[in-house]
Amino acid sequence: MDVTDAYARMDPAVRTHVENVAANLQLTADLGYGDVTLLVPHNGGLLVVADARPMTAMSAVALSRVGQVVDRSDEPEAYDALETGAPACSVRRRVRRGISFTSTGYPVGPARSPYAVAVRHVAQPVAEAPGKMEIAFMRLAGLVLERLQAGPLTDVDTGLPYATTRLAGDGVMEVSAQGVIAYASPNAVNILRLAGLEGALEGSPATTIPGGLTAVAPALGTDSARGITVAVSGRSLRYRTIGLADGALVLVEDVTDAVRREQELHVKEMAIREVHHRVKNNLQTIASLLRIQARRSSSDEVARALEEAVERVSSMAVVHEMLASSTDESVDLSAAASTVVDMVRRGLTGPDSTIGITVEGETGLVPAQVAMSLALVVAELVHNAIEHGVGPIGHGDVAVSLERGDHEVVLTVRDSAAALPHGFDAESSSHLGLAIVKTVVEDDLRGTLRFDADGETVVTVTVPLMAAGEE
Repeated sequence: MDVTDAYARMDPAVRTHVENVAANLQLTADLGYGDVTLLVPHNGGLLVVADARPMTAMSAVALSRVGQVVDRSDEPEAYDALETGAPACSVRRRVRRGISFTSTGYPVGPARSPYAVAVRHVAQPVAEAPGKMEIAFMRLAGLVLERLQAGPLTDVDTGLPYATTRLAGDGVMEVSAQGVIAYASPNAVNILRLAGLEGALEGSPATTIPGGLTAVAPALGTDSARGITVAVSGRSLRYRTIGLADGALVLVEDVTDAVRREQELHVKEMAIREVHHRVKNNLQTIASLLRIQARRSSSDEVARALEEAVERVSSMAVVHEMLASSTDESVDLSAAASTVVDMVRRGLTGPDSTIGITVEGETGLVPAQVAMSLALVVAELVHNAIEHGVGPIGHGDVAVSLERGDHEVVLTVRDSAAALPHGFDAESSSHLGLAIVKTVVEDDLRGTLRFDADGETVVTVTVPLMAAGEE
């Protein structure tokens, strides 16, 4: 059966609870040195909706059984726990894959009518000769499963469902009902000593350990959890605290290096964005100077050339402006093209123009280099379509369309003017704008440029994203 269907049939509150238990299975598997399976009733049997195998020990169940229905002979403790509403421990060893193990079933939901059951398998070698740490961890795994029986684990601050896992480098602590550290793993001791802990950790009030007042105290005495990163004595500690019936489970990880790298990346990101902002300002200044020069020129040809240069510079400024407000080196090409087309339209068409100009299609984010080059191409092609096609105050339409494939972007500029003149050859054309387009597309972006004429002029540009992005 599809597990999605099983969840869909549940009452919303029941589904929230069952999904929260499933989200915390890996934590209980790694803490308890054994695989854990979550099952729900289905057609007289039990359907596996989630499972987890430990990273810390051998597993009695090698492969996931999600989506399978198991009968009583496979998981008798699960059936017993579901029927009695109380935890059911195995009274005999079973063997799978040559591994001897024992099982415990934990009903999930109200004791009188549980709606799911979690089964925990522990291999016999682990159960027979555990050390102090293994005993503490397995006890905590059982306490977490007992906590999850009652209801979903929620964040003490937001009230939203909470889930976490245990990482290899985590320090693990158990806090007693009196708020004292009853057990601390060697990793926990080492992590907190680096953060300024003095004296013994076990026996200390949880609120006095480095960061404990902020990270641990709010979850003590509750059945909720809290995850937070605190800065203590030059270290960054990531705490996850889960309130239990008689105390709390505390996981602590030293994330100092990760936080430092994140801060360094943030500083670099801000510096790059500032560079884009300054480049945009400089390009706009250049465009303004060119525009002033064009107005003062006594030659119409020179003024026209300067105005075209203004468009080219401004099209690049558009992309830098978008990069200045972006969190990465990519921009939405469709948005950039729309801005560039509007800029060209306002610069060329008069108030009496009836030209219709449209931009269609979505490309999503593309690398900045590709976006900047194609923005320049759009400016040139639309300018050419208006000036030499439909005419600045003429009648007609110019349509720009963008399409993104798996590995390429296709730009099409179509104008409804008469077709290209007989014998037109882009290779031999002396028009500067077309020369720029050809150079950018074929040399810089390694794309293709095609001109078609069938009662109208159509220019198609195809750019391979992979090749362009690698340059």
